[in-house]
Amino acid sequence: MNTSGIFITTDHLKSLPKQEQDFLFGIISGRKAAMDTPASQPVSQEEDVEEDEHFAELSPGQARDFYAGCGPKTRKAIDVIADSGSRHFQIADVAKAIGVQPSDLSGVWGGLTRRLKTITGDSDAYLIDWTKSEPVVDDDDNYVDHTGEVTELTYRSFRKALGRS
Repeated sequence: MNTSGIFITTDHLKSLPKQEQDFLFGIISGRKAAMDTPASQPVSQEEDVEEDEHFAELSPGQARDFYAGCGPKTRKAIDVIADSGSRHFQIADVAKAIGVQPSDLSGVWGGLTRRLKTITGDSDAYLIDWTKSEPVVDDDDNYVDHTGEVTELTYRSFRKALGRS
């Protein structure tokens, strides 16, 4: 009797993109061969490629706990991230939701970072990657916008935790 296998929780399965869920169900039902893996298909720009181990991958449960422990301003920032339409979001949208200028968000980013380190236990963890875009400044050199991103899993987990998907 062969007792080896792959085990996946229901929460994790539900957090996967529809294509990956369908793929796994295809293998389980015998409709797909293991050689037809999504890994052999090209990766789109929106999917996570190999990320830094400290770039937070929050599960839906962690996202729920994260949100529950945040103050009103950091919750609004998470709301904007979850409602952004993808894992990418604009600082100008966060600032507008909170009612401040983009340059006045350092306390919000600090709150998000502290909460993340509490939830993950990783003192090097970070929630938002700012490195893939350049800051936007106006004619007077005032900081007005920047594109941030979270991991795809974190984005989907916040959406699920907030009842948006």
